[in-house]
Amino acid sequence: MTEPFHNNITITVDGRECFAHEGETLIDVLRREGVRTPALCYHPDLSRPGSCRACLVQIEGIHGEVPSCKVLVRAGMEVRAETPKLQESHRSVLEMLLNNYVDTEYSSSKFKETEFGYWLRQYGLEPEQSVTGKPVHVPDSDPHPAIRVDLNKCILCTRCVRACAEVQGRFVWGVGGRSDASHIIAGLNQTMLEARCESCGACAAYCPTGALADRERLSVPTPESKVMTTCCYCGVGCNFDLNIRDGRIVGVTSNPRAPVNGMHLCVKGRYGYDFVHHPDRLTRPRVREWLLQGGKKPANNDRGKWVEVSWDRALDLVAEKISKIIQESGPDAAAVFSSAKCTNEENYLMQKFARQVLGTHNVDHCARLCHSSTVAGLAAALGSGAMTNTMADIAGHANALLVIGSNTTEQHPVFGSMLRQAVLHRDIKLVIADPRRIDLTEFACLHLQQAPGTDIALVNGLMHLILEHGWHDQDFIDERTEGFEAFRESLAGYTPDRVSTITGVPEQSIREAAAILGQTRPMGVIWAMGITQHTVGVQNVFSLANLQLLTGNLGIPGAGVNPLRGQNNVQGACDMGALPNVFPGYQQVTNPAALEKFNSAWKLDGHDSLFSEAAGLTVTEMIDGAMEGKVRALYILGENTLMTEPDLNHTRKAMAAAEFTVLQEIFPTATAEYADVLLPGTSFAEKDGTYTNTERRVQMINTAVQPPGEARPDWEITADLARRVLAHRGETPAGTCADWNYASAAEVMAEIA
Repeated sequence: MTEPFHNNITITVDGRECFAHEGETLIDVLRREGVRTPALCYHPDLSRPGSCRACLVQIEGIHGEVPSCKVLVRAGMEVRAETPKLQESHRSVLEMLLNNYVDTEYSSSKFKETEFGYWLRQYGLEPEQSVTGKPVHVPDSDPHPAIRVDLNKCILCTRCVRACAEVQGRFVWGVGGRSDASHIIAGLNQTMLEARCESCGACAAYCPTGALADRERLSVPTPESKVMTTCCYCGVGCNFDLNIRDGRIVGVTSNPRAPVNGMHLCVKGRYGYDFVHHPDRLTRPRVREWLLQGGKKPANNDRGKWVEVSWDRALDLVAEKISKIIQESGPDAAAVFSSAKCTNEENYLMQKFARQVLGTHNVDHCARLCHSSTVAGLAAALGSGAMTNTMADIAGHANALLVIGSNTTEQHPVFGSMLRQAVLHRDIKLVIADPRRIDLTEFACLHLQQAPGTDIALVNGLMHLILEHGWHDQDFIDERTEGFEAFRESLAGYTPDRVSTITGVPEQSIREAAAILGQTRPMGVIWAMGITQHTVGVQNVFSLANLQLLTGNLGIPGAGVNPLRGQNNVQGACDMGALPNVFPGYQQVTNPAALEKFNSAWKLDGHDSLFSEAAGLTVTEMIDGAMEGKVRALYILGENTLMTEPDLNHTRKAMAAAEFTVLQEIFPTATAEYADVLLPGTSFAEKDGTYTNTERRVQMINTAVQPPGEARPDWEITADLARRVLAHRGETPAGTCADWNYASAAEVMAEIA
């Protein structure tokens, strides 16, 4: 018997007492109790039409047999789920479903068994018994590049229809025809892509028969193992299973236990894994020929040929060169680029390497170019530069949302779909402020198309009207804020007519938006790089924080400020202190207590102080420093500087001017052309560690396959290099966390903790 629930009831299943929630669906209770009946139209994530009739049970007091997916439990209910009579009924339903089922492709013994195939086997049925003629539908009838369609296998369970509507919110699939001619169709008898399919693969993931299937599943045998991990693309932080066979990733499958996304994935997470085994992967360390000859970099900036060398040779060369530069020009002649694509453990070690081993605060990463304005703005306004809510909290509790500077369904697709569902199922009021007509505007009650660069005027205009109509939360303002009167005065000039002139948004639309955002509770604000990558990015963030303070929309479910992080570990890289002005945990490098703490923890014999009391250089300042000759050595982890810096021509010149550049990467990127040493790291599938997603959820990645050639996990490379630099200088670690002898990523996380 299961453990009792709070406010539970008891029912009887096949003579034994079971606990349940009042109003819970009977099939969910049966599944929890280990009683499995066939259920092919049912899935716990989807609405329950009860159309397949496979999950029949008997209930005392109800005549006949009823589908358990349509029955709500009540106290004292007596259920029979496993009787010979029910077994016959289940078999009869499966036989009827087989009437129009034709397996045209592959034997179930070679490839992964489908859910339908499992139940056929359990009841001793074979598809061949039902094949009475040629297939009705053309196999592989849709040209979709990732999903194969074979409607000969369709049993009209409509899971695909419901998954597309209720999970992705795209409505690609429907039912066409009548009676025996009924069949699944895409759009108005279109191809999937013509029907605006977003290739998330939800329809294939929920299909129980293989009528809709990921193409790679049809080209490889059953996986030997599955490894749960976290996606390496955006900040949503989806979990899924990597399917492994013969040491290679052969597919991705949804894991219903994934805390952020459940079964849901986007096209990148489900299908974008082939880069792991790409032939262009770096497999051995490479150094420029001039380094091996002991000379200087050629004066014409032609760095010369690459030569593959051993790890010992490569790392010793790096240690010698960096040590010499620091000895000649001081610690600040070196700079470290960390990476939001790498793990928390690796980012922690990179900033520790900069500060303890090199003695500089010159460490930064790509958040400088995307969300540093968010970190600075929210830290100043609220004390913490991060989301105040979880994604599930926003989608599940907000009654109104302002989305500004975020093309959510494209850049954070799974969360974007959650917002669609919030509109469709809870009818929340969605206001989009974006110069473009993005996809999410189809689901919005109002679209404000402000001119680019006029975000502050728009938000100030909304707050002006909220104050004018008395929609602000005076109690919250009195208890939780400072400087309200000065703030009120600053809004006086932002009248609707003036704001309309500045922004190009009609005055009536401004008034409607103010009414929605000012009168609806709880109300959340969501933004991304559309408002942060501006010269006034910090001020944009201040305005949005002020909007939420003014309306009291902080500290309650569904209400808050929610910057969506771009890459998979932007939040974690910032948290780990891969920034020039803060240690891990946002402890300021100018704070005497923080300086003492880290000096003590990372102490080296013979050093009273390891680092300066002034902040280091930012990413853009490092590039300028290389151009000017002030920064002589660059150590870059997982950053393609030639693609991410805002002024490409300037960056090219600066990288060419840098005396010595070490690039730790998985591919020979454009930045590799300007590197002197290439160190092959590993992808997310080839190492252990953690990422921190946009809502600050720390999640594991796990080793699924071995790295190619001699590539090594990045934390291991950095630790090895640190030991060699310290040994080259004759330094001895003496602090409590000073040494670099980590046996695993878990040991690095223990130090972080």
